[in-house]
Amino acid sequence: MTRQTEIVRWLATSSIALPLRHGRGFFVLRGSRVRLADGTVLDALDWLQAEGFMTEVVLDGYSVAYTPAGGKYTERLTFFEMRTVDVPFAKPPRLSPAAALLANLRGVERLVSS
Repeated sequence: MTRQTEIVRWLATSSIALPLRHGRGFFVLRGSRVRLADGTVLDALDWLQAEGFMTEVVLDGYSVAYTPAGGKYTERLTFFEMRTVDVPFAKPPRLSPAAALLANLRGVERLVSS
């Protein structure tokens, strides 16, 4: 188990983790303080960012998103629970690189002409 995984598992049940309204994850606000094992006291967000938690980190069933200060929400790290849904379809056939490029270009053409 990685250090980040251990931290996420601890965070999920800690008092600094605030549950999301829809109940599928939690967030940690700037201003929460933690005392590390060596006695160092840090802002929880500073600590988590120093541990490598940032937007697009995915681990232990959570996707992490950072919200900077000054927006609609208070500065925070949000841990969204990831769900996987089974679908009754097989993996699509892989497109050749040329076909993939053409499909991508056609998608861009649609966006530009809209």
